[in-house]
Amino acid sequence: MSEKDDKKAKKGKKAGKPEALVTLSQHPRAKAGIRRARTRAAFLSFVLVLVLNLVGDQDPFDAVWRALLAGIVVNVVVWRCAIVAWRYIVLHELKQVEEHRLEQRRLQQERLEKLAAERAEQTTS
Repeated sequence: MSEKDDKKAKKGKKAGKPEALVTLSQHPRAKAGIRRARTRAAFLSFVLVLVLNLVGDQDPFDAVWRALLAGIVVNVVVWRCAIVAWRYIVLHELKQVEEHRLEQRRLQQERLEKLAAERAEQTTS
């Protein structure tokens, strides 16, 4: 039975999407930022809806019920929006790191070529 599982796993890796090197759940700033956005938005919407309903002469039970529903809905909506935003942020960071590494590699290559030219001059002189 384990041979079949191994074959399925190998086929899944070949046919599926390439493995992600960085995920939002592993990125500490993204994880904290998403959690913070969800919490703040849900709390603020809860308080705002609660206050507006109480000022609008609603029953306290109805006001709390509506505020809870608003908090849950806003939590889910902001969660999705935060995930989309953090994906772009993390991708941008990865591009910057890649550009920095390419620049460092290019500078190192230029230094090596310069040293090689200097050594060639020294050996010919």
